[in-house]
Amino acid sequence: MEGGEREKLVAFIRAAKNAGAGDAFLVDLLKENGWSERRIYAAFSDYYAQSTGSPVPSRGYADENARDAFLYLIAFASLGFWSIALIWLADIVLQLTFPSPTDIASSNSLRQDLSGQLASIIIGFPVFMFVSWLLARQTGRRPEALDSGVRKWLTYVALVVAAIALISDAVLFLRSFLTYALTTRFALQYLVLIVVAGGIFWYYLGSMRSAQRRGNNVLFGGLATAAVVAALFVGFTGIGTPGYERPISLDNRRLDDLYAIAQKIHEQGSAPKSLTSISANLDDPVTHSAYGYSRLNAKSYRLCAIFDTSTQPDRLNNALDDAWAHPSGHYCFKLDASTAPSYPNLP
Repeated sequence: MEGGEREKLVAFIRAAKNAGAGDAFLVDLLKENGWSERRIYAAFSDYYAQSTGSPVPSRGYADENARDAFLYLIAFASLGFWSIALIWLADIVLQLTFPSPTDIASSNSLRQDLSGQLASIIIGFPVFMFVSWLLARQTGRRPEALDSGVRKWLTYVALVVAAIALISDAVLFLRSFLTYALTTRFALQYLVLIVVAGGIFWYYLGSMRSAQRRGNNVLFGGLATAAVVAALFVGFTGIGTPGYERPISLDNRRLDDLYAIAQKIHEQGSAPKSLTSISANLDDPVTHSAYGYSRLNAKSYRLCAIFDTSTQPDRLNNALDDAWAHPSGHYCFKLDASTAPSYPNLP
């Protein structure tokens, strides 16, 4: 508080006290006129220090401010992790539901993208909820912490980030509309961002306008939990459980090994009599036995492996290279040493 404002406030308190006003009435009156609790109590400290001739003992809040900063930084960082992952996961689901011929294939598969977003939600959301619970318990014990400068600064930073996300997406939405590129998928993507970023903006902006109310905390926590549970259900429906993923990962390893062998044969220029001549040194990841190989002629050959799963196209694996498609069980690929092998588009 600037010196002039503080002296003006102290003078008013002194005059009101001389007129018989009580401390509680003055605090409420000044708050109604826009003064923060911190400034009001600082002015009261000056008034009573001058009246009694003894300064008000100061306990100091350095440690508490440091702890507040740590907790709020963790809360907002984890909020960013799970909320952004939620938006991206919805984007992937909408991409699968409303495919477009203009979609550009990514070097990573949709299955891998889904796994990354699910991991961010599974780690980030519990951390956010736990730290938020710690902060709510702390402000319950110390209501003055709601007026903390650390809390206000970090909260406004989070609001700025949410506002930038909303404004940026609004610009993209209008641009698509003006260029006649507006699609159902894009409109739904925009709606998801509005709901997630708008909900965060509503909750934290409301907490800055007034003291946090338990009802708002419960409502925000309940809606966030419901959204996360729905996202996890959709995500695991798409990629399957870790037990389902293991055989797929093993088959991916086998395809990668066979591609490496085919690449070495292509570099040699002709089909060898056996794999020992090309120093492949690649074995099945489970049985540790050599992959099957047979020479058909100077150029043609077969590579064989035993697969746990089938690579029939599905929602997450609709772009698998036909040259490497296989059923479950023992299967052989007929290849040509004179043709460079294509890299498998792994699921």
